[in-house]
Amino acid sequence: MLSYTHAVRSHGGINMRWIAATLVLVCTFWVGLGIGRGRESLTVSAAGSATEGLVGTWKLASRVSKLADGKVLADPTLGATPSGVLIYDAKGHVAAQLSRQGRTMDIFKEECAEISALKSSPNTANTVFGYDAYFGTYTVHEKEGFVTHHLESALWPGNMGKDINRSFKLDGDTLTITFTTTTQDAQNVTRTLVWHRWK
Repeated sequence: MLSYTHAVRSHGGINMRWIAATLVLVCTFWVGLGIGRGRESLTVSAAGSATEGLVGTWKLASRVSKLADGKVLADPTLGATPSGVLIYDAKGHVAAQLSRQGRTMDIFKEECAEISALKSSPNTANTVFGYDAYFGTYTVHEKEGFVTHHLESALWPGNMGKDINRSFKLDGDTLTITFTTTTQDAQNVTRTLVWHRWK
């Protein structure tokens, strides 16, 4: 391309039509290549409308834990209104972070004495110092209505390698996730997290 352009210049000026046509062809090629790659990724990793709907970044709106009798259980680790972010990408990766509001250095005094005795709870990630974080991959079981998070790494080492299941429901830009687990004091709870798509 450079040698041809130089030749055009040497014959009395730049051929603007030729340059414009070349740019259009190059841009069309790259845009087409990008679209093709995007479609390929979705076909491989997100072969369903619900799966595709999960892809994106979600901001936590609410998190509620209920006992079998319907009583709302206060969460001493993340509090009543934690902040959080949940990310699913089109290639099958997931990352989640939850944080208790108003965290201060005093939290270390409260939890350091207890952290060595912390036990892993089934089907959930553990909170440390008012914070919970993990990342890994995910598998969507669309017909059954749940997604499995395969934890590659996590803030709490005992959660690494764990698979956790999350029932989910999509309603436009609202994602509702529910799952059952057991608290540190062995109470069975159903936990519901409502997320809004972060735009």
